[in-house]
Amino acid sequence: FFLITYIVCGHFISFAQPSAFATRAITQINVVVGAFFALSGYVAAYTTTENAERKADPRLINTPAPKWILQRVFGYYPLHFLVLLLFAPMFIFSDVSFGGLPQAIGHGLMAFTMTQAWFPMHAEVWNAPTWFLSALTFAMAVLPFALPRLAEQSKPQLRRSAFFLFLAGLLPKLGYCYDNHAWGLLEGAMSPKAMHNLAIFNVQRFNPFYALIEVLLGAVACRLVMLDGTEGEKAPKASAVATALPVVGMIAVILARAFGVVQISDLLTRAVIFIPLFLLFLMAAHRASVQPKVTDPLVKLLSSKLLVTLGGLAFPIFVVHGPLGQLFYKKIVANYLWGGPLNVVCGPWFFYAYLGIVLVSAWVLQKTFITNKSVGALSKSILGKLSAPLES
Repeated sequence: FFLITYIVCGHFISFAQPSAFATRAITQINVVVGAFFALSGYVAAYTTTENAERKADPRLINTPAPKWILQRVFGYYPLHFLVLLLFAPMFIFSDVSFGGLPQAIGHGLMAFTMTQAWFPMHAEVWNAPTWFLSALTFAMAVLPFALPRLAEQSKPQLRRSAFFLFLAGLLPKLGYCYDNHAWGLLEGAMSPKAMHNLAIFNVQRFNPFYALIEVLLGAVACRLVMLDGTEGEKAPKASAVATALPVVGMIAVILARAFGVVQISDLLTRAVIFIPLFLLFLMAAHRASVQPKVTDPLVKLLSSKLLVTLGGLAFPIFVVHGPLGQLFYKKIVANYLWGGPLNVVCGPWFFYAYLGIVLVSAWVLQKTFITNKSVGALSKSILGKLSAPLES
């Protein structure tokens, strides 16, 4: 919930007329979004591989890969599809106004098929934040082949895999920074026109291959914890310090970059500092949560009823906040509906009303759609019809 709140604020904080420091502190979304990919890989490994054993769960091995992939994709596609349908008139109106009907059709196809992340200059068509789902879908297509291999690895082998994955993700970012002299750029706070090479930067941001690396790093981190205490290797001790320090480090690097104390590109910060710290936090929290008695204060806080409830709203918040932001703030749409963007018509305070509307909308979607049994049954039926031909 905290991560998605940061992302939502980062996308639209400019309409609240924040201070320069607040802008730099809250717009580092290119850094923070990597945590979602790493978390997705961590959860995937946790649910599909055996604890304290070097093997995959039989359900992963015995399920045909196409069916397994579709099961994962259908965990998020129905809501994505619904929101696209609900806001399609707005998306089409905007596209037709700027580029004509062919552009609207092309962008619609990218959005509905979740292929937009492969187009670096058009990855944010229609519901812009859902480029993440596009990239994640590619990772889901790879996982049924990668997870069984990772599950077979010992801890030393997993550490070696983590190193090579880290290196594979780092080298292209070093190349981007070197070729474009972008070592110290705070890209999230820059306008696209100020970017040294927007297309190359967008490849680093959106391309599903780079997302896959972060997903696999998350899976490796999870397997390292799941093998604690096996094969003669002593399990690391769980401690509140081990859980808290990475969180402090992640916050510190965001603030240090906002103050200008640390000047490192978004991409390098994400790969070298933020993702490793986030994975250390996940591993420490995992170890603390499997103790006979959970005493870690941070883990207890995150597992509280309130935060678990808010965490359940994270995905609908993610899917709906972009279209609502366009509805209120995108000039061509807001001029037509409200006589101007609502930060102009109402004032900067409307940003906080926007946050409230997003939260309420997410709750409505959660209660009426995501947890709706009829929707679940329909999704299951469609999934079965789609996967049946692929299994033969």
